[in-house]
Amino acid sequence: MKRKCSPMKSLPRAGVTVVLLLLVAAASSCGGGTSAPPVGLPGAPPVVDVNSYVGQPGDSPTDNSLWSININRTANTYSYGPTSGPATTGSTAILNNNFVVLLGANGYQSGLAVENPGQGIILRPGDSTAPLVFAVQQPSCFSIGGNVKFLYALSPGINGPTSPFFGEIYAATSSDGSWQFNNQTNFVSPYQFSAQEGSDVPSASEFPGYPGDFPATCAASNGAATVSATPLAYFNGGADTFPVPTQFVISPGGLLFENQNYASVPVTEGLDYTNVSDWGVSEPDMPLVVGGFAAANYVGFLFESDPSSAIYRTRLVGFGNAPIAGTVMNGGTFPNEDPTQPVTVNMSVTFNTQDPLNNGVYYLAKLTIPNDAPSTFTGSCLSYGVSTTGTSTCTNDGVAMVGQQNTPGVGAQYTIIMSASDANGDQKTLVLFQQ
Repeated sequence: MKRKCSPMKSLPRAGVTVVLLLLVAAASSCGGGTSAPPVGLPGAPPVVDVNSYVGQPGDSPTDNSLWSININRTANTYSYGPTSGPATTGSTAILNNNFVVLLGANGYQSGLAVENPGQGIILRPGDSTAPLVFAVQQPSCFSIGGNVKFLYALSPGINGPTSPFFGEIYAATSSDGSWQFNNQTNFVSPYQFSAQEGSDVPSASEFPGYPGDFPATCAASNGAATVSATPLAYFNGGADTFPVPTQFVISPGGLLFENQNYASVPVTEGLDYTNVSDWGVSEPDMPLVVGGFAAANYVGFLFESDPSSAIYRTRLVGFGNAPIAGTVMNGGTFPNEDPTQPVTVNMSVTFNTQDPLNNGVYYLAKLTIPNDAPSTFTGSCLSYGVSTTGTSTCTNDGVAMVGQQNTPGVGAQYTIIMSASDANGDQKTLVLFQQ
């Protein structure tokens, strides 16, 4: 039987030449009788009890080291910390399969985590003042079929109206096992392009820019892999370039962590950060329907940052698990941070319209939370309102990215990463794993 051509995935905001080349490549692959090569990521491996993740805290602009996180469900133990220093260790208590309570030496709670075993983990290494850590597991230097697009939010610790806020990047591998990345583009925050520029379409950030494509090398050891590259970052309209050592960690199911070191970039270029990390997901194969994913049950964290005062707030939250009205997904905090209890509904995400060029991207989204910290985290909200219970609310514009991971024995599970910013440029980042 003659193979039917698969529909093309959405294209980046690129020139006509790129589009034509991709169309030619797609057309040529439909002729002949040879079997099609694998397309996309290999998919998640079966769940195992011992998993290792690599990532970085949300205040990565002030943290010079990657973090390693290990969860051993057989021994009920954990370890975490910068790869450059000693690890924090202890025992775990696991509730509802994916919610992990970290216990200290005295047996009391010393941290919390929500794990998607074998894919990724979101960790709060301490109380609610600790920055959130996002980490991903890449078990090997696997092959990628075709050119896979990833969508990401940048470090929650970055601040500024013209700073990069979210972006996209493509990854591919060659037959010799080498990796390539291409078309990395950063965009400014929704507040910047909407309120300041009067546009409803994201504009590219002023800096940094990147070459059209750049090579990378994957290295694996003891069941963990990272992909390293040193692309040039462009500043001053491309007049100035600087090498930027970069590490990628990509789960075979589609979670992305990227860290870039800007130590070689002078502060006069306008990027006042040594490290910038990206937290992301692979683009879904087809456009999503909000009612199809937002009604699922999610647990994760809301991470709020006030970089000027170097203070943070990380709260355990639950969302969804209820029918959806329009494009609004409701959620909130748990009483005493106990996920076995019903959620106190005091937050919401309004997704609005999906980006026609990027499946799973909602760049006109809005995040509404309680106006409960006016002197720190909620003092510069874009708008204020009153909830149905009569309490003050805080709403900010944001971008939400939704990806889907398929795990053998578990099935399809969504990940939602949303970042919103207030009038000061301070970010509120929501990371949710479907339960």
